[in-house]
Amino acid sequence: MQQARFLTDQRLINTTDYLSAAERYRGLLLCPLCGEKAWFIKAVNSDSINRAACFGAHHQHGCEAATLRLNAEDDVNPSHKADTVREPSTRYAPAGLWQSIKAPQLGGSDGYDVNSALRQLLSHLCRNADFAAQGQKLQLLAASGRELMAGKLADYVVHVNDISDKHLEALYIFWGRINNVNEREFDNPEDDELWLNIGDYRKEPSVFIDADLRRSLVKRFNLADLDALSGADFILLGHAGKSAHGKFTLHIAMSKYIAFRLYGIG
Repeated sequence: MQQARFLTDQRLINTTDYLSAAERYRGLLLCPLCGEKAWFIKAVNSDSINRAACFGAHHQHGCEAATLRLNAEDDVNPSHKADTVREPSTRYAPAGLWQSIKAPQLGGSDGYDVNSALRQLLSHLCRNADFAAQGQKLQLLAASGRELMAGKLADYVVHVNDISDKHLEALYIFWGRINNVNEREFDNPEDDELWLNIGDYRKEPSVFIDADLRRSLVKRFNLADLDALSGADFILLGHAGKSAHGKFTLHIAMSKYIAFRLYGIG
């Protein structure tokens, strides 16, 4: 799309408008035709790609402005290979991760790798938002064997639109869609911040990534450009905080506790 609608006053803007005042427009753009959230996509000029700046969106079915296609690498992992998980321990039902009443544990010496498990759960949730409400059981162990979560999967899986005060300071599995990415740089690089915003960064939830986590995230997911996370689905194992203005912020301890599904421009 070469134009997007500015939510604040409903006027159409182009990519030049956006670049002149990105902070004003970030997280407040819509597709002019179907009204879905939109984001800015910067120009790329290389030997393999020559693309002008534009806007992207997850359009409603049939929207004539649609430009997105799901990346063939549906679930992104550090090796950029097809998503795989280890076979469950024989003491668990072999029906597959997240599909059995006795779903395997995450972490621990005989459990699934937590990042692989999160990627697979995200795939299920993106196909069926009610996937976690099928009676599955969850057991989450730390590497030390300490139990972090145990009970019904549905009690721990929270969409970003459903975050409330009852989710504060406790460990949950949050998921949703990133709309825009904002890198904030300071005089001391150790203070740099990365914000993965669900929409309006002033009001809607965001994932906060500090400088150390940013470096780990880039390495783990082979991210040449963090803007590739705009429009991506995500899932994370972490905690929610709340600002004095009522905005929820999600936090993770390590990059292995977050996973993505990226989208490409088609």
